[in-house]
Amino acid sequence: MLEIISFAYIAVVIVGITSAILLMSNDWRLSVTVLAIQYVGVFVLVALSWPIQMAIVKLVAGWMSGAILGLAQIGSSEQIGPYAGDYIQSGVKNKRQPISAVLFRLLAAIMVLLAVISISPIALDWVPSVSIEQILGAFILIGLGLLHLGFTPVPYRVIIGLLTVLAGFEILYAAVEISALVAGLLASVNLGLALIGAYLTLVPGMEGD
Repeated sequence: MLEIISFAYIAVVIVGITSAILLMSNDWRLSVTVLAIQYVGVFVLVALSWPIQMAIVKLVAGWMSGAILGLAQIGSSEQIGPYAGDYIQSGVKNKRQPISAVLFRLLAAIMVLLAVISISPIALDWVPSVSIEQILGAFILIGLGLLHLGFTPVPYRVIIGLLTVLAGFEILYAAVEISALVAGLLASVNLGLALIGAYLTLVPGMEGD
């Protein structure tokens, strides 16, 4: 039991660090890699409630979603230039962010983390079947995912924000519902979002052709 608890807290740290990196990074290669690591933490937290076989579905679906987004970025870069994976879609051709933008996002992420830590003990009364580790991980993903959505108009980053929010919801939902059908539906939603992001990423190049 102590080993399970320690793994759960490690998973909370993983999702916290990875979601913060996703918020601050504008390098699509780093974002896709960190997204894959984030799903490892999500897998551990979901596995606290679901059987391993069902939790692995979540992990595989997350990795496939990241692979789809990565392949779309590669194709987009080949069609409309090397900046396609960063800010060219929003009209900015500078791959580097100002240090003030990074600091602002970091400060916003810290504020969200502090809010999550203060709210999580109260949330245990709302859903008694959820552990404190799952609540922390889920609220971190939902909070930083929503923050991510508010900071970017770039399609692939919007999809990453949506995938982050959905991952947090899935952690909470896994604690109240154990169903293979639900696991399959949630996996299909993840893959559908990734395909939409890939399409929106490739559209500028197709229009140019």
